[in-house]
Amino acid sequence: MTKINHRDRWLLQFAVLLSAVAALPAGAQQLSILSGVTKERVSHDDSFAYVADYSEPLTKLFSYSLVYVNEGHLFDHHRDGMGAQLWAGFNITPRWSVKAGTGPYLYFDTAARPGVVFADNHGIGLISSVATNYQFTKHWAVELRANRILTNKSIDTTSIVAGVGYTFDAAVLPGSAEGAAAWQSDRLKPNEVTVYVGHTYVNNFESETSTAYELEYRRNLSRHIDWTVAALREGAPGPINRSGALTEIWATRALLNDRVSIGVGVGPYLAYDSKDNDRTRLTGVLSLTASMKIPGNLIARATWHRVTTRNDRDTDVFLIGAGYRW
Repeated sequence: MTKINHRDRWLLQFAVLLSAVAALPAGAQQLSILSGVTKERVSHDDSFAYVADYSEPLTKLFSYSLVYVNEGHLFDHHRDGMGAQLWAGFNITPRWSVKAGTGPYLYFDTAARPGVVFADNHGIGLISSVATNYQFTKHWAVELRANRILTNKSIDTTSIVAGVGYTFDAAVLPGSAEGAAAWQSDRLKPNEVTVYVGHTYVNNFESETSTAYELEYRRNLSRHIDWTVAALREGAPGPINRSGALTEIWATRALLNDRVSIGVGVGPYLAYDSKDNDRTRLTGVLSLTASMKIPGNLIARATWHRVTTRNDRDTDVFLIGAGYRW
């Protein structure tokens, strides 16, 4: 039996998480964008913090969320990550609520290492949060949140962030006849081809950049699951000159009566790098995407890939593109 390298186990763990999220019925969905400050106690350093959070209710008291946190540029650490949290909360008034949540946090840390310039460290920690939210209209809210991130092999941080959230009404009731009809019409166009252009950024302290290109085929497998296969050209920024093929499984959600969709994906990436002694390596990729329907069969799509490697050559690839569905 093949033994899985411990640095790659997060790929399987995140794939299981995506499957669980995709199986959940859609409720009133909320997308929040927050910013603030990160503090690290040992070094007494602070930096910026950014949070993007997608949440859905499970019951009146419980909800879940998927969150991206950029912890800023702390001393010897440029770290960000993605987490999944289970929340419990209640309403103080019809518009004002409080909640607390916790869950696993998959982090990516560009860190200084003795004897080398930097290292791209990956690991799993714990993110715990408390938040208060005031809903000042049906759709818009303001939020104040505190995050505490704990890890075994990296720094521990505290962040205080504030921002706005937008609540989307569920397009249809799960399991309703209307929902079944909407899904049946969706299945008439399960294929998509998208051409992208964008930029690659190397995850080191120099952040070298280059133009990136991608050609992607996407297949809708079920109402909340997509599969993609793509050819990616990352370009030649700094220490890499890399191209390859990747495939991902995606958990997706439709918003605004199916006019907009968002998704998170994970999968393997087989890439050739001429600056890595002409080697071809199998690495991992974790991605976020958002698309918007255009009249006819066209769509606009934006995608972010985080390429994770074992040899300190991680990259971020930001892409925008146009696609055709049939």
